[in-house]
Amino acid sequence: MPGYGSLILFLFFHIQGMRTHRLNLSRLAPLLLLAAGSDVAASAQPAMLEEVIVVAQRVQQSAQDTPISLAALGRDQLDILGIDNIADIQANVPNFVVDSFPASNQTLRLFIRGIGITDVQVTQDPGVGVYLDGVYLARSSGLASEIADLERIEVLRGPQGTLYGRNTTGGALNLVTARPDTQAPGFTQWLGAGNRDQFHARSTLNLPLSSTQALKLAALYRQQEGYIDNPGPGGDFGDSRAEGYRLDWRWDASDTFTLDYSWDKSRVETHNYSPQAVLPGIESGTPADAAIRSSRRFVPYSRARMDRLRTSTPLLPTDTDISGHALTLDWDGQPLRIKSITAWRELEDASYIDFASGASAEYRVDFNAITLGASSPSPGAFDDVRTRLEQEQFSQELQLFSSLADSVQVVAGLYYFRETARENWFPLHHIFSFPLIETDDLGLAVNIRAEDSRIRNEAMAAYGQLTWSPAADWALTVGWRYSRDNREVQRVFTQDNYIDFGNLVLGPLESTDFRADADKDFDDNSFVLIAEHNWRDDTLLYAKLGEAYKSGGFNTRDPDPAFFSRGFDEEKNRTAEIGIKGEWLQRALRVNTAIFYSRFDDMQLNFLLPGTISDTRVLNTGKAELAGIELEVVAMPLYGLLLRGNYAYLHSEIDDVLDPFTGERRSFGFSNAPEHSASLNLDYQFPPVAAGVISVNLNYTYMDARDTASALTYIDAYDLLGARLTLSQVNLAGGEVSLSAWVKNALDEEYVTFTIDNLPHASRAVLWGEPRSWGIDLSYRY
Repeated sequence: MPGYGSLILFLFFHIQGMRTHRLNLSRLAPLLLLAAGSDVAASAQPAMLEEVIVVAQRVQQSAQDTPISLAALGRDQLDILGIDNIADIQANVPNFVVDSFPASNQTLRLFIRGIGITDVQVTQDPGVGVYLDGVYLARSSGLASEIADLERIEVLRGPQGTLYGRNTTGGALNLVTARPDTQAPGFTQWLGAGNRDQFHARSTLNLPLSSTQALKLAALYRQQEGYIDNPGPGGDFGDSRAEGYRLDWRWDASDTFTLDYSWDKSRVETHNYSPQAVLPGIESGTPADAAIRSSRRFVPYSRARMDRLRTSTPLLPTDTDISGHALTLDWDGQPLRIKSITAWRELEDASYIDFASGASAEYRVDFNAITLGASSPSPGAFDDVRTRLEQEQFSQELQLFSSLADSVQVVAGLYYFRETARENWFPLHHIFSFPLIETDDLGLAVNIRAEDSRIRNEAMAAYGQLTWSPAADWALTVGWRYSRDNREVQRVFTQDNYIDFGNLVLGPLESTDFRADADKDFDDNSFVLIAEHNWRDDTLLYAKLGEAYKSGGFNTRDPDPAFFSRGFDEEKNRTAEIGIKGEWLQRALRVNTAIFYSRFDDMQLNFLLPGTISDTRVLNTGKAELAGIELEVVAMPLYGLLLRGNYAYLHSEIDDVLDPFTGERRSFGFSNAPEHSASLNLDYQFPPVAAGVISVNLNYTYMDARDTASALTYIDAYDLLGARLTLSQVNLAGGEVSLSAWVKNALDEEYVTFTIDNLPHASRAVLWGEPRSWGIDLSYRY
């Protein structure tokens, strides 16, 4: 395949012309009945759940012994559920919501327990921290890309301010890759194909160099067509292509010292989906009303998902390039262990925006080229622009683990982080234009804009966590973290408005041009207190009081240089949580549940400036409360039959806030806080046959409605059904082959994942979730 390289050595196939057709549920019914009622007495093996190992508290331990609410997905479960990246996790982890930012579908907004980030900017930080093998990933851009050879994904719910630091007010996401094995060589080749011209390949090769050293190489390639056609110029909405490479080197230098080095690189090319207009814009007695009235003639509106939207200017791709190096040194000289994690990462993202929702050429909301005064002797031309984000980050963390006595365990650390980034919207380019239908000459109003924001962030922290076990069945943990952050920003903003009559151009009119430099410092102390009790050998009770803070920053959507330079302050989340984790019936039943209450102070809220389309002001004026329940049930009632159920209830409330522009109290809502969410998985492995082992997976997910205190941004509830049928453990060429057929969104549910209420042509525009997709996977493991 182009761009994938030479690692696909021995197999290549492609499926074309596949047609989507409705899943016949009657074909799945026999599988359900067989899974529920099969006689498995022929198997003498006991039904027992596997232990799940996590690093949620910076040390390897059983998930059942970890006193926090978490969800862990291992390699086998990731394969069964077809999870390749962060965006796929949502369906299997209640209280975890993922959506794509409309300006770049490669940029993800993550929410845990309703907490995340509303507007993705280089000057603002998220509320969910993402970590790749212990390395913090500062920016949301590129999170939709796949990661070669994932071993495990951990979702840590609730504030993680002590061990993980700032920007974990909602929680943290740990991505853990497989490490090289010095014991034996290994090779895995995974291939997949499906509808919408989908092709996916992943290769890994493990090479022991000696008894103490090993290399692991991994590569992946994926392509797929989008589900909204574009008969106009440029690519089709949603078309994507991705490739990634990774190299890992492990050196067991001695019995006590291990060195791990990794390098990874990925490139993703997508054509962003355009938000589909549902309802026309609403006039409000401001200058924006002229654009609202004009747009209605040119934009198609529909409450149902449209299969095609036509661009009037070429739809250009969005390209994302990411690379990184990480060096981990681990010295374990019991009772003292010291670990160092050094990392350098680079990100380049070029995003193209077209928000016109299939409008005709007269009305445009895009960054493509435009020529003013095309009929005049000397027209003015502006080239197309893709927003360029360039980011570099360096981090160094030193961790210390020690057993001061048999009853005292200590985790401590020092952390340093430095980041430079630039979000460049230059040169001057088209952003918005519409016909002035209220003038006699029917001129064209054109908005030309350019922005450039440069940041330099620096963070330092010291932390410690001590666990004291005064008795065999009791433990008390106390943790503290001191953080200090400095944020610097330089911003240039220029905007011109023109009226184009073809042979005459008026302007620039109402020009705006400013430069602003600012910096802010933040300090924070975050604490955690955990009490845990092993009520029985198979039951853990715990109570936790923890907190975390999200750094303050600056708002690039604010056109006032004074308010921009002033910035906004940090926000704090304090959460109380009690939970129970148990494995009963000889480890055939696992039940984990947590109840929590969170309180936010000085919450960062976005206010739309009156008379504008997208200009906002961020103020620390909010107080919020969240409360909920999280329940996980895993059961193996019979050998070969595994049931996994997850449910979350979430109540969220933001106190009425005084609007700084109107002086009136107004209601705010959490944009991604569904009251109910759930998932159910059924895995059944049939008795072995001569050809191998046949297994079936049925998965169901439910997402409740998301009430954002506005009917224009309200998101309806939806549920999705998926299935996978697999033939595995087929011996071939000294290894094992498996073949799977799968379907996602089997009932072809139409559901919304993102809403916008401030486009001039649409008071409600939406991004749709993926329709039914299906395909086959083939893997070989040696």
